[in-house]
Amino acid sequence: MTTMEDAPAGRLPPLARETPVELSANGRRIAVLMCTPTDLEDLAAGHLFTRGMLTERERILALGACADLRVASVTAPGAIGPDRLGLGTVIASGCGSGGILAPDAPIERLPEGFSVPIASLEAWAADMFSRAAMYRETGGMHCAAVALAAGAPEPAGTMAARQAAGAPAGSRWFCAREDVGRHNAVDKAIGRAFLDGVDFSMACLLTSGRIAADMVLKAVAARIPVVVTRSIPTTAALELAQRAGLTLVGRIGGSARVVYCGAGRLTD
Repeated sequence: MTTMEDAPAGRLPPLARETPVELSANGRRIAVLMCTPTDLEDLAAGHLFTRGMLTERERILALGACADLRVASVTAPGAIGPDRLGLGTVIASGCGSGGILAPDAPIERLPEGFSVPIASLEAWAADMFSRAAMYRETGGMHCAAVALAAGAPEPAGTMAARQAAGAPAGSRWFCAREDVGRHNAVDKAIGRAFLDGVDFSMACLLTSGRIAADMVLKAVAARIPVVVTRSIPTTAALELAQRAGLTLVGRIGGSARVVYCGAGRLTD
């Protein structure tokens, strides 16, 4: 019988980067995020925004991050509120922090009126995966993207203009982000959109990962009406999506695509 040996350090395949990053807001520590230390300013803004703690980007005075020091900070005097959705108090079913709502807890429904071609969702998902360089390198990363539908107001700003210039067909603005954690990848993509002033009522969230309940809560907090994944939702995620009037599409990019709820927003 041959005894297995550890691979030599110099011959290890590329690994998914993961490190603790301390997030602070107005000088107060909010969380320590186990994440891939890229696009940390987007992550900081997105994490606070999807927890309902930061809603006005215009009131941000300073936003900074340092991967080497493993810190990210947001300064917005008087504009950082409590964790409205409880997303920092529960360990979720995938990684990162999650949220729990009681079965009869009120949840604000998303407005109707927005629609998007299913072909656009397929194209945006393909474009998101084509930009996932770290996934191709390691095979162990998640990606997420926010796509602003054509016809929506164009966000202002230098970064927004850059994202708009690289947007795929059928979208006004597009941003893809990667992270070892699927929750973090979503926060990064939403955070960039929030900072750029994207009109979330005409946007779609795409992700490579399974949709758990807290992922739906993040979309609802951002008021994003359509969520798309290559994977599937959990039972709790589907129940929340139905209560919120969210459109939820799974198995995107494959022959077994499933529209779990909210089909009225999708067109041929």
